[in-house]
Amino acid sequence: MYILGFETTGPIGSVAIIDLNKCDEAGKPVNSDAIRMKITDEPMSHLKYTAKLAEELIEEMEGVPSAVAASIGPGSFTGIRIGVTLARAIAQSLEIPAIKVPTLAVFREHIEGGEGPITAAILNARRGQVYGAVYGAHGETLMMPGPYMLTDVLDVTDKYPETVFFGDGVDSYSDILKSAKETHRSFAPEDIRYQTADLVVIIAARKYVNGDTVSPEELLPDYMRLAEAEQKLKDGTLAKLREEKMRRFITR
Repeated sequence: MYILGFETTGPIGSVAIIDLNKCDEAGKPVNSDAIRMKITDEPMSHLKYTAKLAEELIEEMEGVPSAVAASIGPGSFTGIRIGVTLARAIAQSLEIPAIKVPTLAVFREHIEGGEGPITAAILNARRGQVYGAVYGAHGETLMMPGPYMLTDVLDVTDKYPETVFFGDGVDSYSDILKSAKETHRSFAPEDIRYQTADLVVIIAARKYVNGDTVSPEELLPDYMRLAEAEQKLKDGTLAKLREEKMRRFITR
């Protein structure tokens, strides 16, 4: 028994499996080889490589997966769609359940518990915006996952003595995060800074043993924010831009 999982919400895509026979009753891995993961060779190459990596992992295991999980967002709109679509297609074709894994939740898996620093997950949403969440040293939620301004996240984290930041928002806003006076902010090492499929399947295994699965049709993206074009359409900006373009064309 194993679960296949996709992580395609960031620049680097990955696919992983977790062998449920090497997990305890709660779905926690107890063997070092319980998880296998393959990563795309090039940034933003999800469409080119992800399906092939999944096929390779399935061929390495005996039988079909018991369930398929996908990181559902937030993150890259195109990337989310690729991972969710692949997971749905496999679940439908094999007639197995699907598992939703919120992307920001994967960063909580780095927390070991204790009196250490708090954890902030920030994914770049451009123009000073992030998809963010803040977790305490014991995994408690200090700031609910959602779309925020970076300053909103910092208002929460700066109340604590030390914060470790994860996600590609670290790269985009490093100058703001690490000014000379902000010594209480640190960055996660690059090898664990970003969302990966091994963390997706760890969460998926817990959900699976608890019966927290959905049908393939219920596995849907969670963008948290409308795409720029959709937002413009909703608020009428797109129509105004079209009118202005036509006006300039007519008056030439």
